[in-house]
Amino acid sequence: MTGGANVDTQAWADTYGLTAPVTSDYPANLASEWNVSGIPAEHLIGRGGEILITNQYSISEDVIEEALQR
Repeated sequence: MTGGANVDTQAWADTYGLTAPVTSDYPANLASEWNVSGIPAEHLIGRGGEILITNQYSISEDVIEEALQR
């Protein structure tokens, strides 16, 4: 998501029908920390905060299910 500090992230998510939690990463602190090199990028984060999967495009449902079984 782009747009800087003034973006209403919930309105943006609603526009696209997104149901997962969405937040702004302005000014790209997480992107830098997680070495995001392209957009879209998806990260599956475990309950303990660890990154289970990183993908520069889309994470399939099968891959998510497998990661959650670990």
